[in-house]
Parts: sequence; C-alpha cells; structure tokens
Amino acid sequence: MGMAVGAQKGPRSDINITPLVDVVLVLLIIFMVLTPLMEKEIGVRVPEETPPEMLNEPPPPDLTQVVFKVDEAGLWHLNAEMLTDANAQDRLKVYYRLSKSKEATQGPPVIFFDADDKAKYVRAVKALDAIRDSSSGWTIGMMTESIKAAPEAPAAPGATPGTPGGENAAPGAPATPAPAPEEKK
Repeated sequence: MGMAVGAQKGPRSDINITPLVDVVLVLLIIFMVLTPLMEKEIGVRVPEETPPEMLNEPPPPDLTQVVFKVDEAGLWHLNAEMLTDANAQDRLKVYYRLSKSKEATQGPPVIFFDADDKAKYVRAVKALDAIRDSSSGWTIGMMTESIKAAPEAPAAPGATPGTPGGENAAPGAPATPAPAPEEKK
C-alpha cells in the first residue's frame, strides 16, 4: 500500500481494498471452522419404544407373508386375524417388528394389500393409511388378480396329447379353440 504524501485536494479515485480483504479472511475462517461440523448424511435408526399395553399382546404366528385384506363389507383382515380401527395400528406394529426381525433371511418387511372389488374406497384408503402410519418401514405390495389358465378339456379317446382333436380328427376339420380366459372388469 502506498501512502499519499502531501496534500491533495479533491476526491480520491483509487479503491481501498483493506476492508474487502478483512471480510474475505473472516469468511474463510468461518467456513474452515464449520466445514468439519457439517452433517455427512449418516442415517441413524433409533429403535422404536414398545408401549406397555403392547407387551401383553400375543405375537403373531410364524409368518412368511403379511397380507392385509379389505373385504366386501369393509372389514380388515391381517393374515388370519380380523382387525378393527382401534387395534389395527397395534397389530400392524407387532407384525412389522416380527418381519423386521426376519429381515436377514426374508428380506425387507413387505405387506401385501388386497382390497375386494366391492369394498368401499374409503375403507381401502383408511387401510392403506393405517399401514403407512404403523411404520414407515413397510414396503406395500398391491395384490392384483392373476388371469388363470383355462382348464384343459379332457382328451378324446385315442387322441394324442398336444393335438386338437387327436389322431382321428378329419383332415381340414377346424380345431376346437381353447376357451379364452375371462378378464376381470
């Protein structure tokens, strides 16, 4: 920095950068101190506390799949148990803990949701909300009805398997088509 010697009259046109350097150095020190303290995206799972009223409930039977079903009347079924709005959360938490304990052998906790076609939409949504509110760890699988293969008609006497009409079918006779599987609307 140069110092102006002598008396100059009028405004000065050069920039004083000393305050700018001071501010930049202070910001540098602040970032150097805060950088090691910043979160590094480490996920920590805290175990859920078991309320005392749930300790007396019987555990669910040994399970491989958890199926939550809403029937035509709007009743909820969890595997073989019938649930009410009041006990659904507690039972779902018990099933979640059991599924979570078997995560090493069976994979992450999955619950299959099945709603009857004639069930009220409101009851199905409440059931999904109950699953979501019981634990955020559930993976929800929606069950759909699979198209069942058409049952094979018994073969005619003397027919070889795999040929429609068998050996005795007249040449040029139309083969009987297998009935098409019905689709669910």
